[in-house]
Amino acid sequence: MAQAVGKYAAKKLLSSELKKHQSREPGGQYDPYYTYIEDPRRPGKKKKVKKQIPDYLPDNDAMILAKVRKRAYMLDCSLFNFLGQRFGWSSVIGLFPFAGDGADGAIAFLWVYYACTKVTGGLPLSVHVMMLLNIALDFVVGLVPFLGDLLDAAFKANSRNVRELEKLLDKRYKPKELSEKEARVRREKRASGMRYESPPPATVLEDMDDQEVYPLDVQESGVARPTPSAARPERGGGPAPDRQQSKRSGGGWFSGGSRRERRPDIEMGR
Repeated sequence: MAQAVGKYAAKKLLSSELKKHQSREPGGQYDPYYTYIEDPRRPGKKKKVKKQIPDYLPDNDAMILAKVRKRAYMLDCSLFNFLGQRFGWSSVIGLFPFAGDGADGAIAFLWVYYACTKVTGGLPLSVHVMMLLNIALDFVVGLVPFLGDLLDAAFKANSRNVRELEKLLDKRYKPKELSEKEARVRREKRASGMRYESPPPATVLEDMDDQEVYPLDVQESGVARPTPSAARPERGGGPAPDRQQSKRSGGGWFSGGSRRERRPDIEMGR
């Protein structure tokens, strides 16, 4: 019961943030909140969907993931779009030479990386190293005036570190049957020559209107398919309704307002 309550709290926290920023475009493949998928109702078109916490994560790890997604989005994507890139508070702080870059690195370390280390079982050494390298590279690039700030916004160290955490959580907790089905979809697509995009790890895709959660094949193929409730009725399947003989409206004083078409009188020859 406590686990269910904790997971509900994590989803509630993330839902409020997703709603707050829903008018903004996704900030690339590492955006913690949104992504694009193929629109099931408009072939060849893309639609924006939300990234929500999956049910298979433990209570503690679900809450940590929700928190670091919120923090990474605030730092990397929350403010504005410029030259095709989303900017967050990390870029603004980094505008101040040296001191700003140092503060940005400290925030990335304490607010995102350190929170990630609190997951159940901690982080393996390889994930520690990758996250710290992302922070260090972000700091070095940010030292270059202006151009470094643009590269910093494109790199998104905090969002990359959240992705490292998501991959770790999937490796630990994703049910075996989901992984097997994902592998099967990947093989089928590659065999047919179709492009395959791996779905985002530790994520459930939700429609923007909160009325649709994409089914299993969507989560694993990266392509949305309409749910049964969204299926359109087939045309031409039912009998055509009988046509009734129409009434013609009259407009004269002596017509009583309307008159019916006269049927032919067989006996009178008319």
